[in-house]
Amino acid sequence: MILFTDQFEETLKERWNLLAIGDYGQQYITYGKMAENIAIMHEMWKAAGLNQGDKIAINAKSSSAWAQHFFAAITGGYTSVQLFPGFMPSDTMALVRHSDTRILYTEKANFLKMKFEEMPELLGIIELNTGELLAARNGFDVIYNKRTQLYKEKYPEGITPERLSFHKWQKDDVCAIMYTSGSTGNPKGVMLTVGNFSANLEEIPKSFPYRKGDNFLSVLPFAHVFALSTDVIIPLSLGLTLTVLCIPPIPMNVKKAMCELKPRIFFCVPLIMSKFVDYTIGDIIYSESGKAKLADTEKNADFCEYVRDILMTALGGNVEAFATGGAAIPSDIESLMAFKLKVPFLTGYGMTECAPLICCGKIGSYKAKSCGAKLPGYAEIRFDSPDPKHIAGEIQVKGDCVFAGYYKNPEATSSVMTEDGWFKTGDMGITDDDDTVFIVGRCKNMLLSSNGQNIYPEEIESVLNELPYVSESIIVQRKNKLYALIVPNGDAVAKNNLSAETLREVMRQNIIKLNTMIPDYSVVSGYELLLDPFAKTPKGSIKRFMYV
Repeated sequence: MILFTDQFEETLKERWNLLAIGDYGQQYITYGKMAENIAIMHEMWKAAGLNQGDKIAINAKSSSAWAQHFFAAITGGYTSVQLFPGFMPSDTMALVRHSDTRILYTEKANFLKMKFEEMPELLGIIELNTGELLAARNGFDVIYNKRTQLYKEKYPEGITPERLSFHKWQKDDVCAIMYTSGSTGNPKGVMLTVGNFSANLEEIPKSFPYRKGDNFLSVLPFAHVFALSTDVIIPLSLGLTLTVLCIPPIPMNVKKAMCELKPRIFFCVPLIMSKFVDYTIGDIIYSESGKAKLADTEKNADFCEYVRDILMTALGGNVEAFATGGAAIPSDIESLMAFKLKVPFLTGYGMTECAPLICCGKIGSYKAKSCGAKLPGYAEIRFDSPDPKHIAGEIQVKGDCVFAGYYKNPEATSSVMTEDGWFKTGDMGITDDDDTVFIVGRCKNMLLSSNGQNIYPEEIESVLNELPYVSESIIVQRKNKLYALIVPNGDAVAKNNLSAETLREVMRQNIIKLNTMIPDYSVVSGYELLLDPFAKTPKGSIKRFMYV
C-alpha cells in the first residue's frame, strides 16, 4: 500500500508548476505554491512549540484554504481535527477541549460566538480564509506575525521540489479525528489512520475516472469524511486541479460551474441531485404531483435519449461517473437516473469509521435499492445473520479501512467492535449471489410489532415517499401502532393550488395505497402532516429521536 501522504508529496514535486487548487471564480495556485504555503505553516507551528501528533482543528466551510490547512497539518506530522461548521458554538468549544486542540482555524462569525478563555489549551485562533489572528496566548501572536520570516530563514531561496520533505508516517498512525456529532454529552471523535485514507485512495479510483490534470469540482462539506476523501485527498494526491464551489450549491450555480469546468466526476448528496434534476429536466419529466413520469421513459427510447442529453449537457457534457453519498437517494430519482435515462450513475456505502468506503457499485451494473458490492482485496464484509441472503443482519467490516477507535472514549469503541475484531456498522442488510449489498435500515431504528415481527421503518418510508405530494416521511410507533409523519411537497401543492382539505384526502388515499404495498404486519394506522422539513443531522439524516 502506498501511503497517501507519500503520494501527495510525490505529486507536489511532479506537478510543481501546474495548477492545483482554487475557489470557483477566484485565482488558482500551483502545486508549488501550495507546497510553499504548507512550509510556512510548518515553520510557524514548530516555532510555537507544537509536537508531533498535536491537534490542529478546522471549523469552517469548504474552501481551498481548508484543503491546504488539512494537508499542512498531516504532512507536518500533526493530527487534523475536523469540526463541522454547523455545530453550535458551545458544542464546538467543548469539542476543541475534548480533542486537546492547540490551534483552531475557523471563520470570524463562528469565533465571535465563542469564548477563548474557556478553551485554555489553545495557543491561537485564526480566520481560515483571511489569515486574521483572532485570539492568541503565550506569545503565539509574535510567532504568527513573523511566520513568513521563519519560512525565509529556513528556505532563503524559496522551497524547491528537491528540498521538499514531509513527515514520514506509519500505516497505523492516527492522522485525523472527525467528530460525527456536536453532542457535548458523549462526543465520538473518530480516529482515522494514514492507512484508512490510503486504502480509500487505492480503491475509490478503481470505480471513478480520476485522471491527472483533469478538473474536479467539489460542492460538498470537507468536514464530512466522504468529501474529505473523494474531493480533497484523492484529487490532490493524484494531480487533478481541484475547484471548490464556495457558493451555495443551488442548481444554477452548480450548472454554471459544471459547464465551465467540464469534470469527468461529480459527487453530491441526494438533495443536491434531486434539485438539479428538477431544475434541468423537471418540466419534462415531473407530473403535477411532483413525482417523476417514469412510464414516459419506459415507452419512448427517443424521449429517454432527449432527456438524457439535456441532463448530461447541464453537467458539463464530460461526466463519466457520478454518485451521491451521505443519505439514501429517493427511489424515483434512482429509477430515473440508473434505469430510464441510463446515465453513468452509481452508489456506494460507507461510514466515517471506514474513511468512508465499505462497498461500491460499478457503472453499467446498477441494482435497484443496492449500495454497491463487496470489494475483494479491500475490505471483508459479513452479516450477523443465519441466512444473509434472506434474513437481514447487521453489516460488519474488517480491513485496512476500519478506524482506530473513538478518541478518549474506549467504552464507545468497545461497543462497536466484536470480540474477534470486526466493526459493527449498526446497519442492517442482506446480500445476493453477486455479493451486492442492500441496506434495510439501522439497528437502532428497528421497531418491534406486537406479534414480535421486526419492522424497519426505512423500508416503509421508501414506498411512501414515492406517492403523490409526499416530500419526505418517517414511520413512528405509538401504542403498538405505526403512524406516518409526512412532509408534503410544498412546491407541488402550491403549483396545483391544493386546499388543506384536498391535501388531507390525498394523504389519506396514500396511506390506503401504502398498506396494499407493504406486509400486513407493518400496516400504517394513520398519518400526521408536518409543514416544516424534518430536522437533519449535518450529513442530512433525519433526527428521528425528535419525532418518536
